[in-house]
Amino acid sequence: MMDILSTNPFFGLFITFFFFLLGTLFHRRWPGNPLFNPLIFSITCIIILLLVTGIPYEQYNEGGRFINLWITPATVALAIKLEKNFVYLKTYYTAILSGIALGVLFHTAILVIVSILFQFNQELVATLFPKSITTAIALGVSDSLGGIVSLTVAIVVFTGVLGTVVGPPIFALLKINDPVAQGVALGSGSHAMGTAKAIELGDVQAAMSGLSIVLTGIVVVILAPLVMGFVGVLF
Repeated sequence: MMDILSTNPFFGLFITFFFFLLGTLFHRRWPGNPLFNPLIFSITCIIILLLVTGIPYEQYNEGGRFINLWITPATVALAIKLEKNFVYLKTYYTAILSGIALGVLFHTAILVIVSILFQFNQELVATLFPKSITTAIALGVSDSLGGIVSLTVAIVVFTGVLGTVVGPPIFALLKINDPVAQGVALGSGSHAMGTAKAIELGDVQAAMSGLSIVLTGIVVVILAPLVMGFVGVLF
């Protein structure tokens, strides 16, 4: 019976929605528990289900891949929030642009240093470099640089989940209450998943986070060949 179900393209789609909605219910009941973050919960449950039943990932992905089609439109739709809060961009554009640029440069410097310390090869550097941008852009960057695309996806997801979990506590700890700063931090550090958290915090945070996704992706795309050229010289 399970074999018949797993070969149906809608199987992967169904269990993805089922576990995500279940995680959403648990998250509303226990909002402070990071284990019930809908994304973490659904990913964990799907992995366990596939391991226990022995269903190959390829069979699951026959339906799960349809979700990938929605990534780009969902990212573009974030511009709706930006249009409604465009005044913040006009007022704080210098801080927003410089913050995003410095964030990407710092991320790049850390990656290069870690790559030297642990002797990463160029393939691994290319895989890790787009970890903080949305999946729709990260896949193209990783593939064009010669990275391991499937591993890039996993790292992008992990980065996004981590940002959504630790972001708000860091804001509270450091007393970062400005909605523009919160939105830029979540969008540039943890892409679409961070933006989902930003939407929970407010419209301004959501708008700034959506803007940061786009700008961070552009900066990473521009820097990508330069970084790989530099890494090629080092190695």
